[in-house]
Amino acid sequence: MIEWAELVVAALRELDAGREMVPGAKLRQRMEVLGAKAGFDVGAHLAESAEPFVLSVSRVSEVVVARRPGSDVLVGITGASVPVSVPRSTHYGPPGTLRKDVFLAFTRVAPVPFVYMPDADVFTPQDRATEPTIEVERVSLDGLIEDRMAFVNSLPEEDRSPLRDALERSPNPLTTFREEAAAHGLLGQWASRQTEMIKARVVSWAQAHGISPRETWFQQRTEISAHQALERLLPYITPDEIRAMSVPFRAVEAFLRDESR
Repeated sequence: MIEWAELVVAALRELDAGREMVPGAKLRQRMEVLGAKAGFDVGAHLAESAEPFVLSVSRVSEVVVARRPGSDVLVGITGASVPVSVPRSTHYGPPGTLRKDVFLAFTRVAPVPFVYMPDADVFTPQDRATEPTIEVERVSLDGLIEDRMAFVNSLPEEDRSPLRDALERSPNPLTTFREEAAAHGLLGQWASRQTEMIKARVVSWAQAHGISPRETWFQQRTEISAHQALERLLPYITPDEIRAMSVPFRAVEAFLRDESR
């Protein structure tokens, strides 16, 4: 069976990372593919070693790792150059915003772990993934309670008691905590604190897996119309695919009328 160091170097060579360093997420994807062919489970190896991906890769003698502003983690073979890029801001969106799939991945206690699909830029339950993924650490009820207790302990003494009782004595601590926070006018304050906690957790997770945090993770998605979606899709559709599309005759007639005016 192929060894870890061999797999790392083989993946880097396939990515031409002897010439120019590549993002850690891209390296991991290629290693997943090569490892599957050789009977090597990258995820299982990392779980057994209890080391973050980037640290485990950096231990390979032929490998160099570079960190850049904006938490970019680049990996290459010794002698590879660092790609030129526009400096990335270290600010990840305004307070109080998180994309829905990011929020769920880092706050939902679920029987199926959440994973990240780098190519699609989507966090999703593992059983819905359709391409190579990177696992997100499982969320526990105890962890969610600890977050809320940390918030409670940051409040003035007179505001702590009902929230602490909700967490320590209620059979449904999260629901009761939310109700008490709303009743005492503290829900907005908690939501802002929770968002900052999750942001820090997301950035830490990304760094550990060689991923550059994306600004879109920390922004709420806005809805777009079907016409806007089609317009944005056009650059990604080939001429053959466009010719194969079914366009209603009514739309063609309306188009020709407008063109003739």
